[in-house]
Amino acid sequence: MPCIFCIAFETDGLEQAADHQRVSLHFVERTASSRLLGQIDLDYQDTITTTGPELRLYRATACIETCLPSYRRWMRSLYLARERWKALRSGRSQISSLDSRCNEIVFFCPRPIVLVSLFHGSSGNIFPMNLMGMFEEGYFVFALNRSKKSAGAVAAAAELAISTIPFEHAELARGLGPNHSQNSIDFARLPFGTFASRTLGIPVPEFSLAVLELQVEKVLHLGSHDFFVAQIMSTQVQASAPEFYRIHGLYAAHRRRA
Repeated sequence: MPCIFCIAFETDGLEQAADHQRVSLHFVERTASSRLLGQIDLDYQDTITTTGPELRLYRATACIETCLPSYRRWMRSLYLARERWKALRSGRSQISSLDSRCNEIVFFCPRPIVLVSLFHGSSGNIFPMNLMGMFEEGYFVFALNRSKKSAGAVAAAAELAISTIPFEHAELARGLGPNHSQNSIDFARLPFGTFASRTLGIPVPEFSLAVLELQVEKVLHLGSHDFFVAQIMSTQVQASAPEFYRIHGLYAAHRRRA
């Protein structure tokens, strides 16, 4: 399954959006030079209707990284080809060259890492997530790997809480990654305390900066991932501090050189 991007259009802009069958995403530095770091070309695939914005799905057809010199891009292509060959030899699932390069470009833009908390029946879980986005109309979209138990748990629960976390607790958040493969966890054994979210009463980390409570409206199966469209039920701001974000190592190296 190729890389899929979700783009929201305002209701009053649908006539103009109807002609946007082919678009491109440009990633530029927020500096005086506005240097182009990467570009991803997209083709229209499908439309998701909601009670608010119209969400359009686009498939990546081509991309180019421009923050690397041409010889470095060539070396990078050789490295990715070697990794795909190793995956083929070992029987592991393969990521196409286009998907790999698109993922790199997307992570040139700092992406927040949040913790997802949920409870369904007598079981609950908490795990990190970074494939997500929020729209002004009170909608939140995110994607989870369908092969992991966390995706099925979110679909079954239909209600969840998402917490932004301070950078000082980054390693704690990363350490919860294996929970994606768990049906349920014991919240009492977590290496930190929790408190109940405002409306749903879901346990969230005590160090949460902000908590969003979500209700899932739609679930779509897109290749290897499940794509969730949810409405924001409440927003609870707890504190202010530098948040945990990640960028790709290629862009980090570019910044150091600059």
